[in-house]
Amino acid sequence: RSLLLAVAALQTLAVGWMVFDRVSLLSRGREITAAVVPVDPRDIFRGDFVILGYAFNSATDVALPPGSRQGDTVYALLKTTGPAEWTLAALSATKPEAAGEGEVVLRATVDHVPPRSDVGGPLMGRLRYGIERFYVPEGTGRALEAQVREKRIEAVLAVGADGKAAIKGLKVDGALVAEEPLL
Repeated sequence: RSLLLAVAALQTLAVGWMVFDRVSLLSRGREITAAVVPVDPRDIFRGDFVILGYAFNSATDVALPPGSRQGDTVYALLKTTGPAEWTLAALSATKPEAAGEGEVVLRATVDHVPPRSDVGGPLMGRLRYGIERFYVPEGTGRALEAQVREKRIEAVLAVGADGKAAIKGLKVDGALVAEEPLL
């Protein structure tokens, strides 16, 4: 009986920590706004979520830190080039420090490294930041899908000190239209 109670308590603590971690990031993380770009106009909405792309995470491969493999954590230094416009300035295997207000560091996972991608040049691959999907209330996805294709949507992101990012909400023409509930 005490073993069963200990297992139940451990599971409750694990779930509680996941909820606390997410709420903490959304409420205390640095807030930035990033323009959303269409990923694939034929398959942008599946079920109850919208797939989002960003200028700093295009569908093309980027130069990875030497020795990177699929599943590795890397850090992307982003610089702002205008309102809601962020570009990838550098990638590193260790977390760099953001130098000012116009910079932010995002933690990413190496999502794909094509075989033999480093022959004759830098190692190339794709990244995943964990902010590529936004879950929406049922029935609202079609309208958001059209606005993403029209490039009218911006994502409001919360970025923690460790580089972890989460989507706080979506803006259309500057107005908040969808927001991630804290609980």
